[in-house]
Amino acid sequence: MVVIVFIRHAQSVSNVQRILSDDINKYPLTDEGRQQAKETAKELRKIPTVTRLYSSPILRAYQTASIIGEELGLVPIIDDRLRERELGEFNNFRIDEINNWRVKVYKREISAKGLEPWEILMKRIVSFVEDTIKKEEGTIIAVSHYDPIRAFLSYLIDLDDISSWGISLPNSSISIVKCNDENAKNCKIICIGTPILTTEILSRL
Repeated sequence: MVVIVFIRHAQSVSNVQRILSDDINKYPLTDEGRQQAKETAKELRKIPTVTRLYSSPILRAYQTASIIGEELGLVPIIDDRLRERELGEFNNFRIDEINNWRVKVYKREISAKGLEPWEILMKRIVSFVEDTIKKEEGTIIAVSHYDPIRAFLSYLIDLDDISSWGISLPNSSISIVKCNDENAKNCKIICIGTPILTTEILSRL
């Protein structure tokens, strides 16, 4: 059995400035984001069997993972499959300039050259989970981004990009799946986007 704890990166400069970005070394965590990551790390200490810590290579995620790692005594391992969705020509756009861009792309009202298709995004995050549950035991942490985490949760409940748009994953939030066999589709959702690990959540791990 493997438990995967997905963490969305803490608040970054891009969140505050409302910028879409898949750049590796831009947009670090804000002071508030660093504090969020520290609070999340304290919550994760409630889990006694964390064996590995994986991270997206993108700066805001890796900084979040590093803060968590300091608290748990783990060094983050970069896995490219946890990276942000490839945004193509939307990279470094302000969200206000392309409001509701997912809907507009779906309706083909705007072009999306270079945007990573939802199916490809889902395939790579499922690949990460499948490899993890084959080679790991116990509980692992994976620090990633909104769309990759949402993509795996959507995979489990058979929703597409637009159908799952309402899934809320705040910065530094915790989403957990429990996998009892090597088939990623059989993983069970324990929680989505929670800021704290309650007694009820911990009892289900």
